[in-house]
Amino acid sequence: MENLYKRVSEIMDKIYNNNSPGNATALEEELAKLLKEDFEECYKKALSEIEVLDDSMEAIPSPGQVVGYIEQLPEAEQEKALAIVNDWFDNLDD
Repeated sequence: MENLYKRVSEIMDKIYNNNSPGNATALEEELAKLLKEDFEECYKKALSEIEVLDDSMEAIPSPGQVVGYIEQLPEAEQEKALAIVNDWFDNLDD
């Protein structure tokens, strides 16, 4: 199976290379929130790693942090996450 973390890193590189910083950050947050829908426990674990410096900002872990925890799940769950990530990325141009 393709390495989930590697794929997310490739996608994030493409997003940050092809978008303005603000738009790229918004897309990164969108992907993290999408992963939260099916992998809430992994999202919460990744969220616990974040130090919030400003109370007015909503803390959102990076997709890479979330998939770090997803990769500890059974392979079927990792494959599900990979499909979610790939579908999301494929639909960005639509």
